[in-house]
Amino acid sequence: MIIYEPKGKAYEYSPLALNYFSGCDHNCYYCYVNDQKGRWNPDYNHNVVEIKIDYDRIIKSAKKYKGCEKQILLSFTGDPYCQAENGETSKILEILNNFGHKVAILTKNPEKALKDIELIKSFGNRIKIGTTLTFDNDIHSLEWESGAPIPTSRISGLRQFSEAGVANFISFEPVIIPAQSLNLLSQVIPFVGSVKIGMLNYYKGIYKTIDWAKFLSDAVKILRDNGMDDKFYIKKNLNAYNKGVYLSENETNAEYHHL
Repeated sequence: MIIYEPKGKAYEYSPLALNYFSGCDHNCYYCYVNDQKGRWNPDYNHNVVEIKIDYDRIIKSAKKYKGCEKQILLSFTGDPYCQAENGETSKILEILNNFGHKVAILTKNPEKALKDIELIKSFGNRIKIGTTLTFDNDIHSLEWESGAPIPTSRISGLRQFSEAGVANFISFEPVIIPAQSLNLLSQVIPFVGSVKIGMLNYYKGIYKTIDWAKFLSDAVKILRDNGMDDKFYIKKNLNAYNKGVYLSENETNAEYHHL
């Protein structure tokens, strides 16, 4: 429970991160964390949320990084507004705000995060909130993410933050059915501040059936047609399939999209 510097693909999302929940109750089939942690602990069950937070340790870590001017992501190994959350994220935000940190919140439950909207707004331009969109219908969402809020809930919550003047972003990763991701992208462009687009990481070989070059081309066209130049980031794994689509330096520079 300390602020740390993520490596590799994780760094594309944030230069710093803080994980304080163990487990997540969204039950997403494609989640990488269970396999990752299961390598070291075969008894680990990511679907069980354990809330044993050492706030004193987090305060010391926040103090250590005071003045670093680097964005801290909440979080990589659990959703800060999972169903089990009961005020813990509010306390974490208060600590980070007290030390003047920049924060990016990534949650599948932005409607629940609205309970902290006044606290979030008190950060000013030092905070942004994002959500992950995967499917454009409840049937697929409940099949793949049975414990997570449905897509309309995520979109509604993020729209309300936008209307309240809070910076926002959307992560399209994983992409499982490209047509649905493109449909969602078209829906959210009117109110989203920035977009991160990746792909599906090896889950059951499904990624091999997808034409990633076409998906990238189609997504960039939608973004360009709607004036989103430099407001999106194409992740390295997806850009590896690029077949001639022009991308500006900012559209492939992760740091440009950090607070």
